[in-house]
Amino acid sequence: MTMSTADTPVPAGRILIQGAHLLTQDDAIGDITGDVLIDDGRIVEVGPGLDATGATVIDGTDRAVLPGFIDTHRHTWQGAIRQVGTGWDFPKYRQHIQVTWGPQFTPDDVYIGNLVGALGALDAGITTLRDESHIQNSPEHTNSAISALRDSGIRGVFAFGWPSIDSNKWMLRGEATHPEDIRRVRADLLADDNALVTLQAMLRGPELSTLEVTTKDLQMARDLGIRSSMHVGNGPWGPEFRGIGSLGEAGLLAEDLLFIHCCTSGDDELKMLADSGAHASVSAAVEAVLPGLGAPATGRLLAHGIRPSLSIDTEASVAGDMFNVMRAALLAQNAGVSIDPASYESLPQFTPADLLAMATIEGARASGLAHKTGSITPGKDADLIMVRLDDANLLPCNDVAASIVGAGHPGNIDTVFVAGAIRKWAGRLTGVDTTAIRRHAEQSRDRLFSFDLVDG
Repeated sequence: MTMSTADTPVPAGRILIQGAHLLTQDDAIGDITGDVLIDDGRIVEVGPGLDATGATVIDGTDRAVLPGFIDTHRHTWQGAIRQVGTGWDFPKYRQHIQVTWGPQFTPDDVYIGNLVGALGALDAGITTLRDESHIQNSPEHTNSAISALRDSGIRGVFAFGWPSIDSNKWMLRGEATHPEDIRRVRADLLADDNALVTLQAMLRGPELSTLEVTTKDLQMARDLGIRSSMHVGNGPWGPEFRGIGSLGEAGLLAEDLLFIHCCTSGDDELKMLADSGAHASVSAAVEAVLPGLGAPATGRLLAHGIRPSLSIDTEASVAGDMFNVMRAALLAQNAGVSIDPASYESLPQFTPADLLAMATIEGARASGLAHKTGSITPGKDADLIMVRLDDANLLPCNDVAASIVGAGHPGNIDTVFVAGAIRKWAGRLTGVDTTAIRRHAEQSRDRLFSFDLVDG
């Protein structure tokens, strides 16, 4: 058997994880103690007592195996300036990052930001990252973002957005339609929807642009055969411009849409979202700490039958791991109940197992990738994580899901697979020169911090 120790070669090829606690997110299999056979990048078989012939065996004793976490919304280009905005409100975030530093980003800054962000995600057990990129300052900026995702080894969904030059023009009800360069990216860089890095669109939607602009942008994305996301329910903009509602009244809602935040979207809008089969992403950690967005909508979404996905949003303000977001969703819900006890009866309560589903299979569905990832299902790609249940902060692990959600952190993640390739082994990323990456990130950060603040 192979124990994941630092001096053990990283397994490759045909691999059998043996005797682990499997939280499969597959209703037909359930949560079992058993084995997972991986070959040619895919999950071949799941169950107890599988044949190990021809496979490298990884001992799963005292390990939980889950589908990799799926982050459905992260502005990854901000990776090298992570945590600088801890404690900021939304206007201060915009002034620093989108108005001052965004226009100064070079393609090289974008590359190292995306690389740092993607590697941090992998280290935290996030195997699929929807990169909501609004740093399309030039075609070279876009190319660099995509290159970094590819170089990291993560499963990336590149959600092509807009420039961070003249941010107010693009985000404050701007009338410019989506950048045409997305057509080049679709034709020349991300034409293959079965590749590890694929293309979607990050549209501004009716709250950041107008309904007329959104109608044109959405038609363009659908003509290109790609899915789209939009930020809606953002503080006062939600009730004023009704992003979901205006799309619903225009007959534009469909399953290919992902709505981010939804904090101040009306209940009538959430019903429209549910009826259309569209998806939602809750960024509970950012929503809880960044004044101005509104409270996380987790319970309200569940009340309408919408099982949301989860996301980080920006590492400028919060940690880039899913443990933080799962706990924030739970804390925000219960804090709201403490303020308004009557809401306990009106809002659905959710469990640690529910949160793990939101962080995995629901993220796959929201990203249009449930046929490839999000559950430990034979035939799907082997996007898996192994969590050490015998670490001091988790033992004696009285309930596996509750322990992971309630006390887990990235350091508990021993092994990370993406399409069968091991990207983290014995608690460390594989094939990564951390020293060189740190130096590169520091140079980028120092250059950006040298610019004087611009008034928003």
